[in-house]
Amino acid sequence: MNGPEFLIPCADRVANLPPYVFATVFRMKGQALAAGREVIDLGVGNPDGRAPANIIAALNGTLTDESWNCHGYGTFNGRPEFREAIAAWYGTRFGVEVDPETETLPLIGSKEGLANLMRGYLNSGDTVIIPSPCYPAYFGAARLCEAEIHEPALTEELGFVLDFESIPAQVADRARMLILNYPHNPTGGICDLAFYKKAVAWCRDHQVLLVSDIAYSELGFDPHNPPPSVFQVEGAREVAVEFQSLSKSHNMAGWRVGFAVGGAEVIATLGRVKSNVDFSLFGGIQMAAVEALTGSQKICVDNRALYQHRGELMAAGYAALGWTVPVPRATMYIWSRIPASRGDDDFGFITEVFEKSGVLLSPGSGFGLHGRGYVRTSLVADDTRIARVMELLKTADLAWE
Repeated sequence: MNGPEFLIPCADRVANLPPYVFATVFRMKGQALAAGREVIDLGVGNPDGRAPANIIAALNGTLTDESWNCHGYGTFNGRPEFREAIAAWYGTRFGVEVDPETETLPLIGSKEGLANLMRGYLNSGDTVIIPSPCYPAYFGAARLCEAEIHEPALTEELGFVLDFESIPAQVADRARMLILNYPHNPTGGICDLAFYKKAVAWCRDHQVLLVSDIAYSELGFDPHNPPPSVFQVEGAREVAVEFQSLSKSHNMAGWRVGFAVGGAEVIATLGRVKSNVDFSLFGGIQMAAVEALTGSQKICVDNRALYQHRGELMAAGYAALGWTVPVPRATMYIWSRIPASRGDDDFGFITEVFEKSGVLLSPGSGFGLHGRGYVRTSLVADDTRIARVMELLKTADLAWE
């Protein structure tokens, strides 16, 4: 067709997004698979298990339930059965009373909810505090709101728990939002109620919205100290909102189902944003989520044992190769420094590992400024594949010093 080239530039907020480090990792994987190479992907935290039979049965039953039509549009605030199940779960799991009508909201995955919450509360130029290393989606959501990001460091010395004294006074004064994530992705760090009390007090003093992401709350490995909720702290409801997901706890990552809990005002604001974006998630999935929250929790017990076992097995395998790594206390990841000889070039290190062995890891720099020099291993391989990973790494002639 003749005439001038037709080109519509994308919005500045998209054009100014930095390159996504994992896009390069995914491209490496695709090229290797296309060339017929063996690839073992331990980069993405994608559970290799399936949702339990009772959850699948709940979905299937809903599809043919003649008492209502799950195939039509849903209500903006989700099914009342799901909201009631969320409230009941909070009561059973944390001893926290929640109003299902005004203080809960179903989400199309917690990632969606976090992004829409930022839309609801961050103006262009506002400051959001995102301690790093962290879940990379936090950065993208904040940048699409054209917010300023402050990244205090989470350090090994403090167990990857935020030191509030490390936040400069001028940042605290202008901040609008603080994001916390415990148990922590990617480090496996955990916090206690004393920390949450400090966080609530700090956010109240500085008029900052506290955003608590507890997607891994059911994957803490100490049976005597299950990970807490911020809402176990008195007064937290006035300053905080909390996000939960069934992705890792119930092997429902692809189902895209989560929920938010918080005070009526912040839940209403999030719901108002969502009402302009979606019609809530598919009704059948919501009813399956009801079963997930109110039915047997054996899947959570099994997953805790599974990931603890894999973490110990993987760490032992690395140790046999001469690589010192910590045994995780929670989540489904191992977070470790790369060999000292590699400096802080984590991307160069994981590239060499992949080229020589076909084992794909995540570079720490993809998790923020303070992730450089680290690598994340996702515990998504069974015992047989873990043994294969160690065999490939051992024969790859890698220098581990």
